[in-house]
Amino acid sequence: MFWRIVNAERMKLKSNWVLFSVVMAPLFVLLIQFANFMFRYQSVVRKGDIPWVKFIEQHAVIWAVMILPILAAVLSSILIGVENTDNNWKYILSLPFKRGYIYLAKLSIIFYLLVVSSILLGLGMIVSASLLDLPGQVPIVFLIKALLGALVGVFAILNIQFWLSTKFENPGIPLAIAICGTVTALFLLQSTFTRWLPWVYPYLTLPIKLNEGINIVWYVCQSVILGFLCFGAGLRQFVNKDV
Repeated sequence: MFWRIVNAERMKLKSNWVLFSVVMAPLFVLLIQFANFMFRYQSVVRKGDIPWVKFIEQHAVIWAVMILPILAAVLSSILIGVENTDNNWKYILSLPFKRGYIYLAKLSIIFYLLVVSSILLGLGMIVSASLLDLPGQVPIVFLIKALLGALVGVFAILNIQFWLSTKFENPGIPLAIAICGTVTALFLLQSTFTRWLPWVYPYLTLPIKLNEGINIVWYVCQSVILGFLCFGAGLRQFVNKDV
């Protein structure tokens, strides 16, 4: 039954801007860093730096701090907004499916899309580096760790944004919260006083040089635990949703 709902949700993706967002998000990061390394290579890669490691770190920071949290919020708003716009909730929630399956299916689709977008970023980085003729071999393990770190770090944000999207019919509210959280994280990354903020987790879970001395595992656990707590709260609210 659950997979039938997942397939139904997947079919809905063909009629909206979801796939466009999934592709454009990593493309935006790739274009910015391509220009950065093409015109400012000497400033970015300094003596003693490993070019490939620096290349991955530069992409990972922008991706984790600025793009991935916003993408999670946008995808949540789109998938929930489809039902709000067409007034489909009354029909969907009257079907002989457990409401929890519907909630989990939509959330699973969004996480799957975040994974796809992250893979596109990783593949794009390899292509971009070849065009830049970046010296050295591709550190595949480090690249995978960076992408996985960002995905685990965004887990709490995803569950918060999805919960908010199901709670508020106005998509502007969860999107505004996502933007405020992202901007706050952007300016207060290194502050020890804001490390409790979920929007900082994607950065703190990156295995990069700037995070030396930080217990990355601790923030991985925080993101996972908070994510599941928000998942439980959102699921309960959705199951009891009035139609």
